[in-house]
Amino acid sequence: MIEYAATTEVKQGMARAHEARAQVLRDAISWIFARRRTSAPGIRVSRWA
Repeated sequence: MIEYAATTEVKQGMARAHEARAQVLRDAISWIFARRRTSAPGIRVSRWA
């Protein structure tokens, strides 16, 4: 990370923004790799249909 001179408020804001972006990324990855569930577990679509 690039070091720079900033006030404490700016540094805290940057840290909060970084955490927020990280949480969004974790949520997106979880959603992408989550097991998909059908609305009715007993109903399946034939691959020949």
